[in-house]
Amino acid sequence: MARTAGRLGALPPQRGLPRIRLANHLLANYPAPEKVDYLSAVPSWPMYANDQYGDCVWAAIGHELQAQSRYGQGKEIQVTEAALLQGYSDVTGFDPNDPSTDQGTNLQAALKYWRTHGIENHKILAFAEVNVADKNEVDAAIAIFGAIEVAFGFPRSAMDQFNQGKPWDVNPQDPRPNEGHAIHGGFYDMDKKVRRFTTWGNVQDMTDAFWEQYVWEAWALITPEWLDKTSGHSPGGLDLYGLGEELERLTGEHNPFPKPPPPPAPPADDAAAVFRQALTAWLARRHTSPANKALEEPARRWLSSN
Repeated sequence: MARTAGRLGALPPQRGLPRIRLANHLLANYPAPEKVDYLSAVPSWPMYANDQYGDCVWAAIGHELQAQSRYGQGKEIQVTEAALLQGYSDVTGFDPNDPSTDQGTNLQAALKYWRTHGIENHKILAFAEVNVADKNEVDAAIAIFGAIEVAFGFPRSAMDQFNQGKPWDVNPQDPRPNEGHAIHGGFYDMDKKVRRFTTWGNVQDMTDAFWEQYVWEAWALITPEWLDKTSGHSPGGLDLYGLGEELERLTGEHNPFPKPPPPPAPPADDAAAVFRQALTAWLARRHTSPANKALEEPARRWLSSN
């Protein structure tokens, strides 16, 4: 397919909004594979009107549904362009007959709409912010869920790089961008230090240097299409129930994830065993606060000697 860059339309993050952070629910010992590809089995990526309007956030959602259903269920779901544009209108007031309303979308607002209203009856179960400064976390999110949605400041030189089929890379002479773009990611290769995304009807590579320079935010997407019982995909490496509990606290809605069966309980009179079990479970979580991280090594020493 011809490579012609389309329109931009991602608004900067609203940092003050409450959000679930993926790091709080990733298990510390999750080994992300060296390479993951959840793109190549999808035969084509529609433009979803992103050549006409700044609906890149919504086009990325369409691509995510394609990929997660293809790899999760073995049968691709392709929602209509009209449904995605309806989401754009509902969230922002966009009117295709009034160019002044084509101002783009905040990523978190679009994902909230996907979770609460759905796109043609397809609803996301939950979404969580990925720490874009931690590439291991970024790769873990892709490996666990098959997709992330990313927003970034778009430099002028990236238009030419896309049109020429070149990876997005930093051009030191390019001024800082003042517009944003949103894309769907489903591929990484740790050895080659490359991530691959879909946008404007094509796949597009991005270097680590570009990611570090321009990416604003990334979100992990938890969909029933990916977690389908026949897919073999399980949320290994993630405390899915704990994430759902946080979602329940934030929204007041019911936790969408089943509670896992408890481990066998030690004898009630063995206090040390009870404490050891609780401490082992605590260490299995990935801790980000300085206070908790400072406790990890003393906790491991206690376990090794008890």
